[in-house]
Amino acid sequence: MGSPSAGRKGDDPHYAELVGVAAAAASLYAAHAKTIIPLRVAAIVANLLAMAYSHMHGTYPTFVLNALLLPLNAWRLHQMLKLIRDIGTAIERDMNVDWLLRYMRPKRYKAKDLMMERGEYATEAFYIVSGEVEIVEINQTYDAGTLLGEIGLFTPNGRRTMTVRCKTDVQAATIGYDQVKELYFQNPQFGFRLLHLIVARLVSNSEAMGLTLADKSAP
Repeated sequence: MGSPSAGRKGDDPHYAELVGVAAAAASLYAAHAKTIIPLRVAAIVANLLAMAYSHMHGTYPTFVLNALLLPLNAWRLHQMLKLIRDIGTAIERDMNVDWLLRYMRPKRYKAKDLMMERGEYATEAFYIVSGEVEIVEINQTYDAGTLLGEIGLFTPNGRRTMTVRCKTDVQAATIGYDQVKELYFQNPQFGFRLLHLIVARLVSNSEAMGLTLADKSAP
């Protein structure tokens, strides 16, 4: 008669402890990670390993805690990956920034209202949902789908460089610079692509300013 099986891996206390050590290592890596995507991936791995370890030892409160944290970490990872994809699409579509709307707050303006004024302290960026605005200094009109005020985040003195006036009633959305900075530092790709949008805006404004000066100097 053959010898009985040595037992399942889950019944081996040494195997269970290895799983526990791996869960702790993944948690430590998540705490050490400086960007959000590696952090979330490590947290998901830690949740799965901690659930396995808790099941082997019958510590069900810890199992339930990690079972609740697992979908939360998975959802946050999905959000950040989707944000990166949306930013890439925005760049391909020439400064479309619909991907930022989920982080913004709605705000309404009447025709002739000043959305921002040159020289004032800048604290937020604006996205035009509907209506038209004009940049007074360069006589340039913008409509729905335009991001304005993002350059103020990077100016040396934190002041606005242009005045924006509403030509019609405007439905806008705003995002504070603190939140932009949070997204910027959480994910380097976000920061790189945001800079790409800002450089495109500076080039566009520079070209418009050149045309305005040319028109004024024409006989």
